[in-house]
Amino acid sequence: MIDLDGVVYLLNEPIPGAREAIWQVQERELPFVFLTNNSASTPEQYVQKLAKFEIIIAPEQIVTSSQAVGRYLDLNYETSGQTAFVIGETGLIFELEARGLRLLETGEAGVAGFVFVGMDRNFDFEKLKAAVIAIRNGADFIAANADKTYPTPEGLWPGAGSIVAAVATGSGKEPYVAGKPNPIMVEVALDRMGTEASETLLIGDRLETDILAGIEAGIDTMLVLTGISRADEIEERDIRPTHVGDDLRALTES
Repeated sequence: MIDLDGVVYLLNEPIPGAREAIWQVQERELPFVFLTNNSASTPEQYVQKLAKFEIIIAPEQIVTSSQAVGRYLDLNYETSGQTAFVIGETGLIFELEARGLRLLETGEAGVAGFVFVGMDRNFDFEKLKAAVIAIRNGADFIAANADKTYPTPEGLWPGAGSIVAAVATGSGKEPYVAGKPNPIMVEVALDRMGTEASETLLIGDRLETDILAGIEAGIDTMLVLTGISRADEIEERDIRPTHVGDDLRALTES
């Protein structure tokens, strides 16, 4: 299981060595999926993006936090015909509409049964206000992920977690978070790969999401140092990956 942002690329720039490491995994015919907390895009959009880096995969090899939201809904709710207000982009909207939810505009959001929050690069006060009113009126509050930041070549941008925090502050309610470190996302990935936890490795750049998700699911982990977390944070946070590598090339060099 390989994270994307901060492991394979930074925004639209490939990380050196990542493509070649993935090619070697493919040559060895090892089962793998990309496991991303980013909820903005659909699997098909990720396939297109990775193809630009000469990484050719199928949509089934992408597992997103939006899909983790979908799995959580499938297990806990009858959603067909219910109403929802969404702060999010294409990936999250696609998963919700696929489950028969009727998505409301900001002006009618006060009666929504659910509020979903993910990455939204068009987030504004009107969306925040609508979400807060809906949750205070009793809507269930579900977040795709709580990543505070997002790694880019120019530094850290605010992530979905920054938006989630604003909604939580205004509504006075904490959300259910479906993405990493929630093991439900890892369960989706294991199903896709057809592997057992004991024979699987989760690779990521963020201790408190990627690595903790693997630990919670009983999976070996590898922290790569091309994104968010630094090696000296391991002791500080007491989240201990099984392996640490400078970048994704450590996967095939070991």
